[in-house]
Amino acid sequence: MKNSIIILAREKSLSFNGYTADALALVNSLRNAYGGTDMPKMLGDFLFNIEVELQNAGVLDEDFSEVTA
Repeated sequence: MKNSIIILAREKSLSFNGYTADALALVNSLRNAYGGTDMPKMLGDFLFNIEVELQNAGVLDEDFSEVTA
């Protein structure tokens, strides 16, 4: 089950170590909070690192869209 895979992502002083479902919720929440406006570079890089790990886990496709099947 893809939601029970644990991933690790780091960017400078930020880190994430948890389940893919929680990582996806974090990414979606922060992207929604910034509503398409610029976020701090370190935060943007951190979210990108999480998204890459979500791709590696098969949760996101190559276009960073959620895989539904």
